[in-house]
Amino acid sequence: MPDAHSALDHVRHLAGTIGPRGTTTDGERAGAAYAAARLEALGLAPHVEPFPAPVSGWRPFALASAMALVASVLAVWGGRGGAAAGAVLLAIATASVFLEMYFRPNPLRALVRRGESTNVHAALAPTGPVAERLILVAHVDTHRTPWAFTSPARLTLFKASTSAGVAAFVLGTVAFAAVAVVDPGAARAWLLLLAPVYAWMLGLTLQPDATPHTAGANDNASGVGVVLEVAERLVRAPLARTEVTVLVTGAEEVGSYGAQAYLARHRDALRGARAISVDNVAGRGAGPCWTTVEGMVFPLRPDPDLRARALALAAERPDLGGYERPYTTLHTDATTFMAAGVPSLSFVGLTPEGVIPDWHTVGDVVERVDEGVLARTTDFVEALVRGVDAAGGASSIARAVSP
Repeated sequence: MPDAHSALDHVRHLAGTIGPRGTTTDGERAGAAYAAARLEALGLAPHVEPFPAPVSGWRPFALASAMALVASVLAVWGGRGGAAAGAVLLAIATASVFLEMYFRPNPLRALVRRGESTNVHAALAPTGPVAERLILVAHVDTHRTPWAFTSPARLTLFKASTSAGVAAFVLGTVAFAAVAVVDPGAARAWLLLLAPVYAWMLGLTLQPDATPHTAGANDNASGVGVVLEVAERLVRAPLARTEVTVLVTGAEEVGSYGAQAYLARHRDALRGARAISVDNVAGRGAGPCWTTVEGMVFPLRPDPDLRARALALAAERPDLGGYERPYTTLHTDATTFMAAGVPSLSFVGLTPEGVIPDWHTVGDVVERVDEGVLARTTDFVEALVRGVDAAGGASSIARAVSP
C-alpha cells in the first residue's frame, strides 16, 4: 500500500496540477483517471465506465426560454390558431424544464451537443457478511463561472429569477391556452408582460457557456478528496458488515448525468442501498454540513436514519462542528439519487448563513480551501459511515428527526 494521502493532497492534485475539469473535457478525463489510479493503489479494482453527457447544463433551459419567447409571439399576433400553437410550444418547454430539474428524459436534451464523460467506482468489502450497502459519491467535474454567481446579491437575484421564471412558464401555458379558447382580440397583448421574464431567463442561461470553467478546488476536488481519503482509511481499518462503493462521477455540473448513468446501469444492485454525497465541503467559514431538503421546486428529503445519525454524531463530537441547512438553489448527486428513490444524505459546505464560499467563481482555487474544514468533514463522514456499520442498518433513532 502507498504512503497515506490526505484529502488536501487530492485537492491539490485535482485543482492545482490538473486544474479546470469541465464536463467532457480532457481535464475531467484526467480527474477520473487520477481517481481510478488512487483506488487501484489502495488494492481495489476500480471500474471505469464512459457514458454520453451534454457539454452544457444551461442549454436546455436557454432553449426552453427561447421557445417561450416564440410562443409569446405566436399567442399575441397569430390569432386563435397562433395562441393554440403557442400554448402547445410553451407546454413542451415547461414540461422539459421540470423534467430536466428532476433528472428525467425530455425533448430538449436531444438538442444539446454531447461528448463523453466518465464514472469511476470501486467496492470495499467488509470483513463479514454484508448487512448494509452505502454509496459514497463525489463528482470530479467543475462548473463554469456565470455572472449570476459573482456576488451574493447576484446569486440572490438568480434565485428570485428562477422562481419567477418557473412561475412564468406555468402561467404562460395556461394563459396561452385560455386565449386560444376565448380569443379576447386586442386584449391578448397583455400576454407580452411575460415576455421580459422569458428574455431575462434566456440571457441568464446563455451567458454561463461563454465563461471559463473553475479550477474547482472546493467544487468539487474537496468532495473527491474526502471520499478517496475515507476509502483509504476503510482499507486500513475495514468495516465489519457494510459494503461501501466509492463512486466518482462525471457530468454532475450539467445535470448529474454521471449519477443518472450509474443509476441506469446498476439499478438492480442498488436495491436496499443508500447514498452519501460529498460536494463543496472545504470553503472558509463552513463546516461539516448536511442538507435537510433539496430540489429546486418540489422538495426532496434526506434519508431519516442517516440524518438522525448525523445529528447524533454532531452532538457526540462537538469538536467536529457539524450542523444542517436546507439547500434548494441547484442540485447534488444526492438529489438525483433521492429523485430515483435511493435514500440519501448530502454533505454540502454551506456556512451557517447558508452561503457556499467561492461557489462557481474564479476564486475557487486551492489557496482558498480551508484545510481544517476539509479535515473535520473527512472525519465526520468517516465516523458517520462507521456508525452505520456498527448499527448494522437503519435504527429507530430516525423517528427522533422531525420532517
